Amino acid sequence: MSQTFDSIFKQDVKRIHYQIDVLDSNKSHIHVVIWPTFSGLSDFEKSVADQIAAFGFSVTAIDLYGQDKNPVALDEKRAKMGALLAEAEPLHALQHQLTQSACDGMQTKTIVHVGFCLGGRLALEAGLHFEDSAGAASFHGLMSFFRAQSEDKANTKAKILVLNGHQDPLVPEGDAQEAKRYWTSLRMDFQFVDFSNTVHSFMLPSADNPDHGSQYNPLVAQRSYLYLANFLEEFV
Repeated sequence: MSQTFDSIFKQDVKRIHYQIDVLDSNKSHIHVVIWPTFSGLSDFEKSVADQIAAFGFSVTAIDLYGQDKNPVALDEKRAKMGALLAEAEPLHALQHQLTQSACDGMQTKTIVHVGFCLGGRLALEAGLHFEDSAGAASFHGLMSFFRAQSEDKANTKAKILVLNGHQDPLVPEGDAQEAKRYWTSLRMDFQFVDFSNTVHSFMLPSADNPDHGSQYNPLVAQRSYLYLANFLEEFV
């Protein structure tokens, strides 16, 4: 893609995040930031935000690409994701900017990132690289996240939760093991849960392409919400 990072993700981009500020909860000091799939902010992420708010947490689902800029065709989605993930520095600068805008005006002290597919990797990026991140939860997320340049530059205090389909073709066993070795080397608090007979996009009700390794799994989705609820309770 010949366009620059800024021209794709910053210039003339108007974003409207989906935000719920839960004021009457003893958990409202915790703010959950949701990173979307490579399709951008959709009704799916908004429904997840509604569920997290029902748990008692303030939440913002990030408008990653901007209003009327979500890619539609599969090739366009892949190209936009590739441009987003090409280099660590502009990616993290954009994520930091979007996180700040998500929490602007919120009565928040603790930020936890949650994401799905591409967003799963983005949640891990934010958890590892941002000092103000308390944790990150990845649902069928990519394990090819950028490693910190050195141990002292990693946010090793962040807690990590990975919920993974054991047969996910986008998360090879080697990638999963390497991520675990990396977090272990940093002495980080991580949980890595493999769900049997489960492929990519198991949380997305619209996912129905088993021949290409993408399939909604309602039982695993239900279990995953329980894992997420327990994980978020650790920050209360």
